[in-house]
Amino acid sequence: MQLKKTLLSGFLWLISASVLFAQSDRIGLGDKQYRLLERLDIKLQNDSVLSFSAIKPYNRKIYTERVEFLDSLDKAGQLPAELSPVDRYNIRSLLMSNADWTKDHGVSFQTYKPIWHTFFKTPAHLYETYSRDFTLIIDPVLNLQAGKSSEVDKALYTNARGITMRGNIGKKLGFYTYITENQERDPAYVAQYVRKRIGIPNAGYFKFLQGGGYDYFDARGGIDFAASRFINFRFGYDKLFLGNGYRSLLLSDFSNNFLYLQMDVQLRKFAYKSVYAELIAPFNPLPNRDTIRYKNYMAFHHLSVQLARWLNLGLYENVIYNGRNGIELSYFNPVIFYRAVEMQLGSGNSKATVGVDVKSNLLKTLQLYGNLVIGEFVFKDIKNYGSGSWWNKQALQLGGKYIDALGVKNLDLQAEINLVRPFMYAHKDSTTAFTHYNTELAHPLGANFREYIAVVKYQPLNKLYLTGKLLYYKKGLDSAGVNMGGDIFRSYESRPRDYGFFIGTGTPAKSLLASFSASYELLQNLFIDVSLANRSYNVQGQPKMSEFFFSTGLRWNIGKREFEF
Repeated sequence: MQLKKTLLSGFLWLISASVLFAQSDRIGLGDKQYRLLERLDIKLQNDSVLSFSAIKPYNRKIYTERVEFLDSLDKAGQLPAELSPVDRYNIRSLLMSNADWTKDHGVSFQTYKPIWHTFFKTPAHLYETYSRDFTLIIDPVLNLQAGKSSEVDKALYTNARGITMRGNIGKKLGFYTYITENQERDPAYVAQYVRKRIGIPNAGYFKFLQGGGYDYFDARGGIDFAASRFINFRFGYDKLFLGNGYRSLLLSDFSNNFLYLQMDVQLRKFAYKSVYAELIAPFNPLPNRDTIRYKNYMAFHHLSVQLARWLNLGLYENVIYNGRNGIELSYFNPVIFYRAVEMQLGSGNSKATVGVDVKSNLLKTLQLYGNLVIGEFVFKDIKNYGSGSWWNKQALQLGGKYIDALGVKNLDLQAEINLVRPFMYAHKDSTTAFTHYNTELAHPLGANFREYIAVVKYQPLNKLYLTGKLLYYKKGLDSAGVNMGGDIFRSYESRPRDYGFFIGTGTPAKSLLASFSASYELLQNLFIDVSLANRSYNVQGQPKMSEFFFSTGLRWNIGKREFEF
């Protein structure tokens, strides 16, 4: 009880300390705005805000004000980068969506005839009101998709309806909430994953529906406040994404939302993030709504430094520990080395990970990025890497982005390689593996795989978005029930030996996912979608499997629902 009072008192003090500094919410993951921000980052090479891109979601106020400033430079002919007409359209679209943080609060975007003088005062929002002390924006959320799969007898569908609200109080406390009620029937390979894991990608508690579908809520929310000009705090229930790649080997948004407290510090060439989060430990079978789920706790920090105009370096550390013994206050320290804390407390119930990431913007059209994540290693086995020691738990990502490729405006290419060794993300106690709500916290394939990704994005017209993707991987599966290090939900102590583990060890499985999608923006943030994909999956010694599926529908103020694993 005393601990809760102490934490609450500290939390209230932080809120009271924010009285001088305006606060906002964050730009939701999956929003189309991220593509523009990524392009501006590459074009400008060394922007004081955009260069620190490793952790998403971004602060809406900071990035809107920065884009508005860059827009003013462009209009004055002083921007040190060339923008296309589509870039300028996307800038205007971003400023319209975030008009609460523009200088004129969206006056330049207002329509002549809002509905009943109340709704759609600008094309971006159903309802918005601005005053000196209070801002509120309300929007509907809708995702209605229908399709067909070659491997599912009944039609595929996605039916998501909800609402999102955001705003701020006195320019001092930012807030947001998002909730949708969802039913869906997915391709066969996704349904197989759900049955195996008792978990849905990107979601939490769910119910099975007759006919093979699921029903679940997606509820998110949070508040943002500041302790000083350079220090911001966020208390939220949502997802985070770490890294500059298409995938994340550090922390992705593949899993369910989780509760977290985040501290951001940004000063000149340094950006520092510290997060403390509450996770749900693995469970089986699917519990009912009233069943208490055991908890794990996660703490991580990430320091990003702009070492040179062309180079950004990040250092990362993460620890997950079993919550059955309560909260460990030592991990709340945002500037301590977690491995040292882990050794002092005893590492029997915790899993620590460290990593480094790099990003380099070159020639105003190219970005190279990569990261190395280390779960564990023994120096003598590193020197003798060919022995395949199980101790060597590492993951490596290398990738590149090429914008305005071959001189074609708004044609963007991306290529990426992900290599993850056996037993990476696993732990000797399977309940403290790098997972949350029965889904993987980093890469959806778990471990023991190599993956190759190619992405083509093209926006030939202001409102037309075209995307093509190829994702290929080779993964080592458990052989006859023997743990080969690919299933991170299994304890690594069940391994059959200590040496001879390489990427792909076990029964080899190969998969190729090819997809194409087109989205046309009818109105601001209202899209018509058409997508098709084919996924082949081949396990050695078993019949080959292939699934073709397509869908079309309407999407409003929500990102695409995709299953890319």
